[in-house]
Amino acid sequence: MRQVRKIVVLALLMLLLLASVQAFAQQSMPQMKLRLLLVDETKTFASTMRVGALAGVLKKTGMVDLSVKMIDVETSHEDPLSDIAPTEEPYDIILIIPRGIDDGSVGQIWFVTRFFEKTSPEYATFGALSGIIDQVFQGVAEATDVTEDLWPGSYAALFQIRGWL
Repeated sequence: MRQVRKIVVLALLMLLLLASVQAFAQQSMPQMKLRLLLVDETKTFASTMRVGALAGVLKKTGMVDLSVKMIDVETSHEDPLSDIAPTEEPYDIILIIPRGIDDGSVGQIWFVTRFFEKTSPEYATFGALSGIIDQVFQGVAEATDVTEDLWPGSYAALFQIRGWL
């Protein structure tokens, strides 16, 4: 009977030690922050307010290092970054709010990224960010990524070649 108690106590001590090591490892690991470029092509007051709200929420989450570019384009399907030199460090995400959400001709917000495996930490972050975008633009547009539509996929290929991603 004594041996059983010793084994139980030893097992509990091992579990306690394992839990404290795991807690220490989580505290000492740096939080992954993704670089996000938000490209705003919108022109109406309502859309501008939504984009501002989205930027504020994204900053507060702490998941992204946010940069914003307001771009003037003729159509939603024009390359918004064609005349701009890329930054020294590429972005993990380029989020394009197309001009067409103002008049309803486009119902998507293009979530442009490289392809990441579903098991990667970035993929989990993308899911959370996509949910935030869908909430802010509810009823107007929804986040669409490279796995769901060819348009963000073609932008991803183009931006990766140019050094944006």
